[in-house]
Amino acid sequence: MTRKKRRVIKPVKRTLPKILRCPRCGAIAVRVMRQSDKWVVVCGSCGLRYETPLSSKEYIDIYNEFVDAFNAGKIG
Repeated sequence: MTRKKRRVIKPVKRTLPKILRCPRCGAIAVRVMRQSDKWVVVCGSCGLRYETPLSSKEYIDIYNEFVDAFNAGKIG
């Protein structure tokens, strides 16, 4: 008698999205780009723009700063 083969279930690795939602227009068109001396966040739909000095943060942290600045009324 032989044993039944077990099915191997691989865990799904989730990744962060590269194109994010704009807080002003709601479109999924925001790109976070790292340039030589700064981070630039730009919405491709409405043109909302945010720049911050280059730091060791990840792009998702820069996006969260962008959303916080928009909600605080610093950009808009």
